[in-house]
Amino acid sequence: MRLWNAWVEVEPTPDLRSVLVELTNRCNLDCRMCFKRHLKDPQGEMDFALFEKLLEDLKPFPQMEMVYLAGIGEPTCHPRFFDALASVKERGYAAGFSTNGLNLGEEGWERVVVMGVDLVYVSVDYLPARRGDLGHPLPEGAMEGIGKLQEIKRRGGFARPSVGVEVVASSENLEDLPEQVKLLLSLGVDAVVISNLIPMDEEQAERTVYLKPDGERIKRVLDRLHSIAGRGAHVRIPSFELKTERRCDFDESSSAVVRWDGAVSPCYRFSHTYEELVFGRRKRINAFSFGNIRDESLYDIWMGRDYSVFRFVVKNYVYPSCTDCHLQSCCDFVLTADQDCWGNEPSCADCLWSRNLVLCPVPRRTKDRFV
Repeated sequence: MRLWNAWVEVEPTPDLRSVLVELTNRCNLDCRMCFKRHLKDPQGEMDFALFEKLLEDLKPFPQMEMVYLAGIGEPTCHPRFFDALASVKERGYAAGFSTNGLNLGEEGWERVVVMGVDLVYVSVDYLPARRGDLGHPLPEGAMEGIGKLQEIKRRGGFARPSVGVEVVASSENLEDLPEQVKLLLSLGVDAVVISNLIPMDEEQAERTVYLKPDGERIKRVLDRLHSIAGRGAHVRIPSFELKTERRCDFDESSSAVVRWDGAVSPCYRFSHTYEELVFGRRKRINAFSFGNIRDESLYDIWMGRDYSVFRFVVKNYVYPSCTDCHLQSCCDFVLTADQDCWGNEPSCADCLWSRNLVLCPVPRRTKDRFV
């Protein structure tokens, strides 16, 4: 690839370590803040034969570790959810999933534990007594599920799965976050990931808590959160202001996203078509895929020139920063993520994930477990 006045040779590397699989984009809930409400794509679920083909496609990757069932949907809504987990474990990979925690029940959680699932993240946006109208509407149900899971592990002497919780910060729950994290840690969870809200409309934009003038309020909450996180728990806290550093969790962890229909995207952001508000600016995100596993192998897609160059660009941050560019008010590039002024396609130049404002539970391996 040409990089200013130089030519850079990008060597494809089979370094895929985790694949995030969207078994379905259907869900048993209809949370107001969810991407799913605003998607322009059809709904569906992955054929199990295609899922099995995906697992076969992982064999050429020597560093492959984790198959994580997530995406824009509730994986437990797939009729063969447990079969999918079993197939992953049979092939010797670590298995994990994200869930709202409502579909499983005690029998379901017991199956998860007994089959040796390695990592589970549950969405809990509020304290049980203080539910709001943006996020997960049944926090007490999710907390009950976490309690059942931990009890089953204790009763049977199981160390796995690691249990994490996803929390989306908004004006509804900001002050409650320290108390909520303490409550979750008291239940024995291994990790908490706090993310900011990505607004899909003007009303949601009013509920965001990053880049707000009330810095002292944010600082008080952050001081308490950092104090709790400093006690040894794995608590990830987002930024609440725009900083220079950029980092992509999907790229740094060598992950790929496979949508329910087989399309391969580099991250959640490019897996579907929707509109978001970036600091008040409306932006259309068009789904972008480097190939489809129905038509070719995941190895060929990952090792392809376009995907390899994209990963090089993201890892080395060879793209502009639209978020703090003084030309954004008169620039057509900021209207979509299709391309930026440096010629990158698609463009990460306006990505709130890369600025650490938005976080996702992309699986991470520690010394003896995934979190």
